[in-house]
Amino acid sequence: MADNYNLFFKELRGSFSAIELDELCLELGYDGGEVFSQPGNVSRMAQDLQGFAKRRGQEQQLMTAVATLRPHLDLTPYGYKPNLPPGPGRPPLPNTLPPPPALREKKVFVSYAWGGDSENIVNQIDQSFKERGIALVRDKRDLGFKGLIREFMQEIGAGQAIVVVLSDKYLRSKNCMFELVEIANHNNFYARIFPVVLPDAKIYDAIDRIEYIKYWDDKIRQLNEAMKSIDSQAYLQGIREDVDLYTRIRNTIAGLMDILQNMNTLTADMHQASQFEELYTAVEQKLVE
Repeated sequence: MADNYNLFFKELRGSFSAIELDELCLELGYDGGEVFSQPGNVSRMAQDLQGFAKRRGQEQQLMTAVATLRPHLDLTPYGYKPNLPPGPGRPPLPNTLPPPPALREKKVFVSYAWGGDSENIVNQIDQSFKERGIALVRDKRDLGFKGLIREFMQEIGAGQAIVVVLSDKYLRSKNCMFELVEIANHNNFYARIFPVVLPDAKIYDAIDRIEYIKYWDDKIRQLNEAMKSIDSQAYLQGIREDVDLYTRIRNTIAGLMDILQNMNTLTADMHQASQFEELYTAVEQKLVE
């Protein structure tokens, strides 16, 4: 078995680039930051991914994903058993017909804070939607090298359907909040947003919501004071824009949190238990409008 393990490692290392290994990690619902000790090093990434799957008893799921992406490879000598469902040891999805071809061309965006529980659940949503026939548009995969970040975030804001994974980190991130403000800046905020609220996003108590408002008040004050500390206020491109952005966030965050806390978003555990069936159904209904 050890020989088979090493031979499969060679197939994995020789058949995928670093970027493709990262995408393979996402396919399996894993957090790349947790899996890969040396991103960009193909050999190390292949070893990390194989070891990560082995420790979780998910070698068959890894081989299934590899077989799907590289159908020319014969993985049966390494213990591969065809026809197992992909993903981290999950049973088949609830009965769901593939979406009509026209829906597959529509974009479903996801807005979230990188890392931790937020990225873990986005990976799971990404995999669940893909298995049902709809691919999410997410920055790590779709922005591309030298892609324009602000323009990409503005595209998210104008999207027809946006899955928002709300966390404490999200509510304190200027990029995440820029996306949320951009979504609100277009019509039908309530209809276009599909929130998944993580436990650390404290939006349900008024005192906790005030803490977020104070956070953005402090950001505005700190940046204004820093600007006053320099002799000339000229040529501060990008810095003044940040003051304006913080002010936009400060002026809208209370209203946005009020809308979100009034929505029955279900808990993250409930979404995971249903394999995101309710979330997918709601998004699909929005896409057919």
